[in-house]
Amino acid sequence: MTSRRPRRRVLYACAGTALAALAIAIPTFAASAASTATAAPVQRTLSAAPLGVNVGTWDYIYYASSSVNVIQPLLKAAGINQIRYGGGSVADAYDWQTNTDILNCLPNDPTASFTASCASKDTLGFAQFSKQARAISAQSFVTVNYGSGTPAMAAAWVKQAAQTAGQGVALWEIGNENYGCWEVNNELAGPPENYKTYVPQGGDNLTCPMATKGLPAGVQIMATSYAVDAKPFMTAMKAANPKAVIGVPWVFGSDGSPSPIAGSNKWNNTVLKTDGKYVSFVDAHWYPYGFSGSTGGSNPTDQQVLQSLFQVPSLTWQIRNELHKYDPTASFILGEAGVSYNETMTTCTPAGALFAAGDVLSWLAGGAQSVDWWDMNNYGNTGTQCTSPDDGLFTSAAEPVPETPYWGYKLASLLAQPHARLSTLATSDPADVLAYQSVLPTGKHVVALINTNTGSAKRVTFSAALSGTLQTWRYSAGNQNTANSKIVTGTAASVMKGYTLPPESITILKTR
Repeated sequence: MTSRRPRRRVLYACAGTALAALAIAIPTFAASAASTATAAPVQRTLSAAPLGVNVGTWDYIYYASSSVNVIQPLLKAAGINQIRYGGGSVADAYDWQTNTDILNCLPNDPTASFTASCASKDTLGFAQFSKQARAISAQSFVTVNYGSGTPAMAAAWVKQAAQTAGQGVALWEIGNENYGCWEVNNELAGPPENYKTYVPQGGDNLTCPMATKGLPAGVQIMATSYAVDAKPFMTAMKAANPKAVIGVPWVFGSDGSPSPIAGSNKWNNTVLKTDGKYVSFVDAHWYPYGFSGSTGGSNPTDQQVLQSLFQVPSLTWQIRNELHKYDPTASFILGEAGVSYNETMTTCTPAGALFAAGDVLSWLAGGAQSVDWWDMNNYGNTGTQCTSPDDGLFTSAAEPVPETPYWGYKLASLLAQPHARLSTLATSDPADVLAYQSVLPTGKHVVALINTNTGSAKRVTFSAALSGTLQTWRYSAGNQNTANSKIVTGTAASVMKGYTLPPESITILKTR
């Protein structure tokens, strides 16, 4: 049994006269009613695979046949049509050919062989992962090993995937979060930067360029190294398969996440200017918080967690604006999504469902090609009950059961269907209510209303292309057992004149 592996080791806090603060105070977000109300909704046609989830090479739950038999129909029912393979930071320590990683060799030996005694055998190999993704008609999004791998290793993977039936990969990404010092990043030691002192490690990473050189000079070192050294990966992968769709990591600035990097534009712009001709998409990771455990007290409240979603429109604009300047043909993906980069109790509470639904719909309405939840199984809860902090869609039991983010994804899938046309929706309460409307490929119209206020019901008016009698799905803090219910409510005309949303709730309205 493989031990649980975190998404990343830690965020490094640097202090002292030679060091600059890298991360990360927990932010408090407030809804921007003015920006929500004044921005004209843009209808965006969704991709063929808008809903995704991450799975790790170490995921023994998605390896065991008994668990897989439970998970597969649940993924299909929630409209999951993309699976990102690599396991976060593990991707930069993983060899697909031997199905081993060198995490146990770190930090002492980041250049260890994948067959060294300190290397570990992983559970979920690429062939089995591919077979299971195809079984639910999901496409693959694979992160190759930039940090401790080679262009030849990546190219061999691309070639095998292209030539082996059932192993096709829709999207390839070079490295995970190589702007950060939590990743293995052996390329830093070579040209052009020749930064030889860095080792990936936990705590205050005093070997990190941002620590030794300060911000943003350290970010520039990371960016220049990656931009130059990722290019051989791109050319080798394209040579192996000219049709390979290749992406690179994207980092937010200080307003985007609890893991921002001051001078983030230096990373994004340097990489895109240098490698834009090869880059088809950028992969942004967004966790609005970095707390662990329960909400409240010194941690954000459930309402603060939910209102962080009001930041998404400005963040999508930030990405689109920079892509327009430096790589206008590229798209963007939210390759990792969650409340926090640490495990929290929101996976066990209604806030988890509301956040997941709002997260998916906000990013897709802002132009993301897909949103991949972190992650499928993360071993916080190894039984059938969600009683401990976690961040998975499912508990990690022999027979997994959904945690609350799963229900958010399932409800979002009523709108976020392949090739649907999705937009935000104006309501009479933009400070509390997130609202979206979708035109499905069938021509049916669907509206989602999310009341982020955890203490008060909200009565809203809105105008949408709904007609006749409606079907309704509702999930709320007061009744979490109706996510699958379909009931007939009043006529569309009467609903839009005034509709009451329970506190902390999701309501879906669909034209019959």
